[in-house]
Amino acid sequence: MKSLVNLVSLTLPILQALWAIVASREPIQFCKFRFPSAEHDEIDFCMGALMHRNISSNAYDMYLTMTVSRQKDSALGWTAIGPGNIMDGALMIIVYGDPLSQEDPIVSIRTTTIHHQPTLLAQKDMPVGMDLRVIRSSWLPGGNQHVQHLQSPSHVAWVSLVCYSCHLWLGSDISADSTSQPWMWAWNPKQKFEVFSFDAHLDMHKHHAGAGGWGNFYLDMSRSISTARFPPSLPPIRAEVTNLGASDLPMTFSNSVLNLIMGPGSSFHGIILATAFLIVFPAGVIGLRAGGPKAFEYHWMIQISGSFLLLLGFGLGLLKPRKINTAHQWVGIVLASFVGIQGTLGWRHHKSFARLRRRTAASYFHIWLGRVFMVAGWSNVVSGLLLRGYKQSSPAVIFIGMIGLLQAIGMIWWIAWMRRAQTKYDLQPALADSDEENFALSASDDEHEKDETDYLQHRDSISFEK
Repeated sequence: MKSLVNLVSLTLPILQALWAIVASREPIQFCKFRFPSAEHDEIDFCMGALMHRNISSNAYDMYLTMTVSRQKDSALGWTAIGPGNIMDGALMIIVYGDPLSQEDPIVSIRTTTIHHQPTLLAQKDMPVGMDLRVIRSSWLPGGNQHVQHLQSPSHVAWVSLVCYSCHLWLGSDISADSTSQPWMWAWNPKQKFEVFSFDAHLDMHKHHAGAGGWGNFYLDMSRSISTARFPPSLPPIRAEVTNLGASDLPMTFSNSVLNLIMGPGSSFHGIILATAFLIVFPAGVIGLRAGGPKAFEYHWMIQISGSFLLLLGFGLGLLKPRKINTAHQWVGIVLASFVGIQGTLGWRHHKSFARLRRRTAASYFHIWLGRVFMVAGWSNVVSGLLLRGYKQSSPAVIFIGMIGLLQAIGMIWWIAWMRRAQTKYDLQPALADSDEENFALSASDDEHEKDETDYLQHRDSISFEK
């Protein structure tokens, strides 16, 4: 019982730290990808956003990054996004240009009334206290882009801007506290521009929603709030992530829960697998190493729970709309495939040991496969964070890496310490002379045999009493 109390006291701080990482604020992202198999032209853009509380103005500033992919270096068409659910009074960010020219993409900030031609927005048209600045506008070759879903990308327009005190905009409501902020997208893939100017005339997009000309999406702006003292970095565009704190549908409670659990930007896949590899599987090892007549029982019950979590997290990972083309994914597939093998080896080891009172080839395979299993799992948790967009120097990556490293060092030290203690016990002449069989077992190079022997003796004694 004492060992279980110690185990709980060790795992609770890890669970609290994991939850703090998951619940931390992060930039949100929405993308609409064009896939190579598409028969018709489809819009292809990503946008990332975060809200930062400005202590000087006591208001929220919106940091936004947008990418627009251009196939075959096309100079045709335009792509636009903006907060709001109708055109009337919307704040529009419109991108167009020629990727083969020496000029940066045009970022035209406009607004409109009803369905009239959008007009260029000047500083005098903005409310007092509001400002909007384009920080970056450039073409990147497709090979350097972060959006890797295309087979043969050409160029990507990369745009970053900051909207200071954006809530002051009168045309449409822009709220940092909104959990379902409506946004719009629109595009025209065929317009040929006579001249690329900020106030160039825009041809009409297709009329009806769902026909490929325009649509709505929704962002959980409150999820992206940053309260850091200094201005944050511009939000990144995470490779192949479709939705992160975003949805094609209004983010009601039911839709939010489904998106949180199974959506492309879901954290549950990582939460479950991090819990399995950083808490449950190590707890199973500790349960065995703690000794006692029930140590083996604790071991297999906890490891079955960890295996269930692993398979559940693996299944959620398969639901993400991503190609299987990374080492992280392949390692996950291998780990999930070996769950059944590892469990079967453990069962064979126990059955053979109960009959022979010594290890077999299945025992060694089970022990070493388990060790490789743990190291691969720890590494994959870290690589998953990196794929999600965390930097190697971020606190989340450092924390998870340190937990895995400390657990590995702790397990090595524990095994070495128990073997050293067991060696001292084995060298006692009285015990060695009195029971050669016990000496041979205790001198084993893997001390968990003694724990399993205690379990078998305890089980036999209960059967005898009955």
